[in-house]
This record gives sequence, structure tokens and C-alpha cells, in this order.
Amino acid sequence: MSEKAIEFCEKILKRVSRSFALTIPMLDDKIYKEVMITYLQDRLLDNFEDEIKDISFEERIYLMDKVEEIFDPNNDNKEAVKIVEEKAELFGDKDLKKLTANASLLKEAYELLDEEVKKISYKWLKEMNKGMQKYLAKSVNKFEELDEYCYYVAGTVGGFLTDLIIEKSSITEEKARILKDNFVDAGLFLQKVNLIRDIRKDIKSRDKNYWPLEELGIKEDMILAKEHEEKMNKALKMMLADVEKHVKGLVAYMENIPEEFSGYQKFFAVNNALGLATLKKVENNQHKLFYNDDKVKVGKFQFLKTISFPKKTFHKRAEKFLN
Repeated sequence: MSEKAIEFCEKILKRVSRSFALTIPMLDDKIYKEVMITYLQDRLLDNFEDEIKDISFEERIYLMDKVEEIFDPNNDNKEAVKIVEEKAELFGDKDLKKLTANASLLKEAYELLDEEVKKISYKWLKEMNKGMQKYLAKSVNKFEELDEYCYYVAGTVGGFLTDLIIEKSSITEEKARILKDNFVDAGLFLQKVNLIRDIRKDIKSRDKNYWPLEELGIKEDMILAKEHEEKMNKALKMMLADVEKHVKGLVAYMENIPEEFSGYQKFFAVNNALGLATLKKVENNQHKLFYNDDKVKVGKFQFLKTISFPKKTFHKRAEKFLN
């Protein structure tokens, strides 16, 4: 393998995602590099979707398509790599700038993957790009649209992971079917938790948020205004009830990950146990969520407990939502 390309991926992962930099190294050796490289590929696409403000809609679409083109296993793509790298200067964040400026190294790492893995990765990248572009021009007004948006930006990641596990394991047809039936719940769950937790930051620093305001019966300018606290508490209860409907699918997915992938079991359990704990934190910190710049997050004790006993902690926290 190209040591330089893999080393770059490992270093930049720590810079662009604190949470996945923690959990991706937990993965089993035969899927670790595949997941890391595909995560960074998806991150590169996501950068052009919502981390740049001062470009036109048409240019944003063009650059997102160029990112997709880089990872097309059937094309050369050198020109697409060059175009994307030249746009690194558009990013204010130095780490996102570095990732973008080194798209060629990420491409080099991608080329080290098995041909079948590249096909799987590219298939889901295309699906993600299609949906992201749809919601660049479309608002989320209803819960049905929230589900679709979350599927495109996060459910597709679950689709890749599931196809990868099936490709790399000796999983039974029954277990494979259950994973395929429930991967969307897993993706939607974590994405919705993040959209709920980060609502104040999104209102203050991003061009749009993804709460289904029409069905919630609120307007964006009410979300951070204390005079609308009663309405916002009702809206939050609706958002929490919506995300909790995915917990059953989370458990079904977890219980059918093949035993040979104990690292993936831990990866899944840690990420979702922390998501479940965050959900509980949000339930008990409604005032902080809307009116305080301090992030609602899991405490150090809960975090260490999750890392130490991931599967046990996951199941225990999930039971609280299922009973």
C-alpha cells in the first residue's frame, strides 16, 4: 500500500472528525482502511455541500459533481482532482482546506481498495451526491422530507457499511437481510440526533436548518427566541418522538452484525450508545439547547463507560427507549 497516502488519511481523519477519529480505529483490519477512505471521500463531498458560503448554486453543484467524478472507478479523473484541489482556498477551516488540497492523496488511497469495494463505495457516493444536490434547492418542511434528507446524507453511509460487511464476511442470508432492512434506521438515528443537538449552531452559523418547521407549527425566527419557549418545547418533543422510532431498528441491526466483525460491533455500539445518551441529555436540557451556546453533550463519566463497555452500554440505553 502507498504508505504516504494512508498516513495522510489517518492524520487528516483526526483533524476533520473527532468522533469518527475515535471509532474508525476500532474497526476490524479487513475493513478499517476501506471505511476510513470512504468516510474522507464522503467528507470531501460534504465540504462542498455546506462548508463554503460565497459561491453560486451552479458552481457548488459543479464542484460536488467533480468530487463524485474523482472516485468513479471507470474513469481517469486527473482533471477532476486538479479542479477540486484548486478550490481548497475557498475553505476558511485549515483542516478542510488541507483535505481538499490533497484530494490526489485521497484518490491514491482509494485506488488501493479492491475493485468490488470501490464499486460499492462509488455507488453510495453517487446516491449521496444526488440527494445532497436535491436538498440544496429544497427545504425540509415535513417529517417525510426529513427522513429523505437524512437518508441521503447519512443512510447512504449505512448502506455502504452494510454492503461492505456483506462483501467481506461469511454472513448468512437471513442476517444479511436483517442488516439491509435496518441500516436506514441506523443512519437516520444518528443524523437526527445531531440535527436536534446542533440546532442553535445551525441557526446562527449556517444558511439553513433541517427541522420540519411546517409540521412542527413553528417558524425559524421562533427557535432561539425565549418568548416562544412553550411552542419550542412542544416542537422538541415532536422531534424527539420522531428520532426515537428508529431505536428498534438500531437494536435489530446491532444484533445481526457478524461475530467475526467484533470491531464493527464495537464501532456501531459506541457511536449509537453515545447517540442515545445525547438524546437523553437533550430531553433534560431543553433550555440549554435553544438559549445557551454551550453544546449539549455527554459527560466524561458516561463517555468512558461507553468506551469501556460498548455493547452492554448500548443495549442498556436502548432499552430505556423501547420499554
